[in-house]
Amino acid sequence: MKNRTRLLAAALAVTLFAPMLHAENCIVKLGSVGPLTGAASAWGLAHKAGPEFIAALTNEAGGLSIGGRKCRVEVVPYDSQYTAAGGAAASNYLANEDVHAVIGPVGAPEHTGFKNVAKRYKQLSFTPTFAADALSPDFPLVFHENQGPAAWGMPVAREAVARFKFKSVMVIGPNDQTGTDIAKVSKPIYEKLGVKVFEEYYQRGTVNFLPIVQRILNQSPEAIEMAAVPPADMSVLVRQFIEAGFQGVFGVLGGSGPAAVVLGAGGEKNLKALYWVEFVPLDDPGLVRMRADYQRLMKQPAPENTLFYTSAIATEQVLHAMSIAGTSEDGDRIATALRSSPPNSIYLGKGNWRGRSQFGINQELAFPAGMGMIVDGKRQVVQRIDVVSE
Repeated sequence: MKNRTRLLAAALAVTLFAPMLHAENCIVKLGSVGPLTGAASAWGLAHKAGPEFIAALTNEAGGLSIGGRKCRVEVVPYDSQYTAAGGAAASNYLANEDVHAVIGPVGAPEHTGFKNVAKRYKQLSFTPTFAADALSPDFPLVFHENQGPAAWGMPVAREAVARFKFKSVMVIGPNDQTGTDIAKVSKPIYEKLGVKVFEEYYQRGTVNFLPIVQRILNQSPEAIEMAAVPPADMSVLVRQFIEAGFQGVFGVLGGSGPAAVVLGAGGEKNLKALYWVEFVPLDDPGLVRMRADYQRLMKQPAPENTLFYTSAIATEQVLHAMSIAGTSEDGDRIATALRSSPPNSIYLGKGNWRGRSQFGINQELAFPAGMGMIVDGKRQVVQRIDVVSE
């Protein structure tokens, strides 16, 4: 009788505390895919910091509400090494880890390898790639976390040409999909502004750019456009251009920001003219607050690369959609929830969707972007660029 009483008491205790145990074991997994090593690692590491930060912020607030439960958010990273094979491997790995939503991949080669495998596994993804086929109705679970040059390229280039008065530009990048896809967008933008465009491509993995630099200087371009160049390569290129005597304009009509250029130049004071796109308006009060929250939670300064901000904002949207859908394990339902409500960020407020005119599908986040400049060694205030929604 005593043994039976003890067994009944134990069974009752398990029944009473089952919801608590279940809640403690409620985990939401979110993938993060990008280059964590190699020349493009500055992009991948900044991009990974976004979901890690929003996960920490969500967990600090008690977790993510999923089907009436509060769940802990965990980020599962994968180094896709900026290659198509790495992207495909990332999708396979995350499928084995039971991950159904991913922030990334970062670059076009990874995205190309990832999306076809992810389609089979029904994995939802948010990518910042500038690939011409970044989005497509054939891949309804792929979303774009930021706009590309097609959205803000013209206003930025127009302002740069007006300010620095250059009449020719050399568009340079690696000789793969990343480089050529960005050039296809950048080239006609400059041409519409009456600027003569040259193109130069190099083999990814190049460590000495001096022969390429000399070949470019022989064509006497007044500006060098490096939107497709990874940060590590960009620093070397800028240093070697300056050492070779280039006194013209540097432009980054993409997402690298100024850090790599400033590093290559040996400081802002050594730059006569630089313009670049920031994926977000860095001086916005909401983003100042985001950096403060990151410092408090993560115990270090926020990454300088603006992919941190766009990946964080994309993560906000995915987690909110999971909460609406009531699941973190069904890519189709999460995607439906994403499409059903306008984007919203606790840091940038309301956004919208765009992408139909360029990709045939409105699955690109539309939040404000920014334009930065260094003029005669002095950094200017980042200008806000409002992006038209569709």
